[in-house]
Amino acid sequence: MNEVTPVTVSVDVLTLVAVLLGALLVLGLILARLYKRATKEVSFVRTGFRGEKVIMNGGAIVLPVLHEIIPVNMNTLRLEVRRAAEQALITRDRMRVDVMAEFYVRVKPTVESIGNAAQTLGLKTMNPAELKELVEGKL
Repeated sequence: MNEVTPVTVSVDVLTLVAVLLGALLVLGLILARLYKRATKEVSFVRTGFRGEKVIMNGGAIVLPVLHEIIPVNMNTLRLEVRRAAEQALITRDRMRVDVMAEFYVRVKPTVESIGNAAQTLGLKTMNPAELKELVEGKL
């Protein structure tokens, strides 16, 4: 008969424990790499597999092939609009007026508003110059 000695059993158990700890470590590293956090300054919208999800506080797992994220700037942005020379405003009495106005814009911190900002403005919320160029005509 074949007898199992206590030394062999303890080596097998130690090997199994080492393999499990290694697997858990690798799994933890993969999840840490895929986890994206939102801050108070930047929220994001994750789209793709399982639909749209707005992340304001906390974070989410973002799988590169299945998901796409659109960051949304939550800070207040100052947009300055100037109209002078050829672009000056014309009054009712046909006088040209040079105008300078400042607008302060921000995204309302609600799920619906962040989703709308991501859909309509996209990555432009992260770059004030591009955002100004987009909305300057309307302001």
